[in-house]
Amino acid sequence: MERNVKDKLILTGISGSAEMSKIYFAPMEGITTPVYRKVHKKYYSGVDRYFSPFIVVTSTHNLKKRETREYIPFEENMTPQILTSGGGDFAWAAKMLKGLGYREVNLNLGCPAATVVTKGKGAGLLRDKDKLRRFFEDTFSESDLPDISIKTRCGFVYHDEAEELAEIFADYPFKEIIVHPRVREEFYQGTPDLKSFDIIKSKVKCPVVYNGDIFDVHSLKECLEKEDGVMLGRGLLRNPMLAEGKEFDVKDGRIEDFLDELYDGYIRIMSGERDVLFKLKELWTYLITGFPGRDEDYKRLMKASTGTEYKAAVRRIVE
Repeated sequence: MERNVKDKLILTGISGSAEMSKIYFAPMEGITTPVYRKVHKKYYSGVDRYFSPFIVVTSTHNLKKRETREYIPFEENMTPQILTSGGGDFAWAAKMLKGLGYREVNLNLGCPAATVVTKGKGAGLLRDKDKLRRFFEDTFSESDLPDISIKTRCGFVYHDEAEELAEIFADYPFKEIIVHPRVREEFYQGTPDLKSFDIIKSKVKCPVVYNGDIFDVHSLKECLEKEDGVMLGRGLLRNPMLAEGKEFDVKDGRIEDFLDELYDGYIRIMSGERDVLFKLKELWTYLITGFPGRDEDYKRLMKASTGTEYKAAVRRIVE
């Protein structure tokens, strides 16, 4: 059963600002799909809100079918994330999603991929601060918008960009700002820079959520004690029960059913076993960290070419 944040913190021994602290599941492209989100919600509690992998919006406003699958049908406790280079295009998508029942949308200012950045999207928007301000001016000049949150990095090249970014963010009515305290040039390497995170938190007028390198219960507890909330990404993929305040336990009894239902959910909507296995193997690159000593079985899983081979390998790993 899903517990509210206060109950969750008490039961797990995670104390702090229970009324404020939230736990979010980060958008992970190709992994945290509607199928994954539905199955995770069924077997594991603790996540207050899920965020969809980014929906690419261009000036044509013609969305691909795979984009619409992220938000149709309507999903409770899910915030759609938008990736675009134009404030007007973002506003169009935000209002379209509001019409479908979503009360909040999220802007991706963090994706570091070269294919995204070179088009002035994701973290690419952080490179030109004047363009970023124009983006927000174009967005907030529109009326009838839903609540808007952003997921951002602290800069494009240097951490001292955080101060200028914070001053820009402070001028607009964001519901929330989720900060991954790395710059684009770092991708996911190095150590998150807490100083730049604190600079943004000190200057903006809305809640600020921490995102980055939370992989265990101790780190989660520390973060919830001092921040408005925490967004978990790779940590939840490695340990699907992390938001419950539990370290990964193979004897918990849920993991095999969770994986079986994921497989069944994908096989119903995808064109064949090959595509399903490709998607599940990507998840296993994270999940295998919870199964030390299973290297040979993991190799068999990654070589599996049929559902039967895959399921047999899963059973060997989780037994």
